[in-house]
Amino acid sequence: MFGFLIQWPTILTLPMFPILVWMYVRLARQEEREALAEFGDEYARYRAKTPAFLPALGKAKYQDNSSTKP
Repeated sequence: MFGFLIQWPTILTLPMFPILVWMYVRLARQEEREALAEFGDEYARYRAKTPAFLPALGKAKYQDNSSTKP
């Protein structure tokens, strides 16, 4: 959304930006509730180790040793 605002800065996009961000946050929270209901503890573990919106700013809370190395 921020890139869209930079790419197409108009009077219309300025008020739309916070509204759309708010709508996407609400949608993400709803989808998280649905995923938690469907996948239970498996999703809760995933959510605990994965940042929600800005993955580059989050730190890994675990080390995945499940990959196979020759």
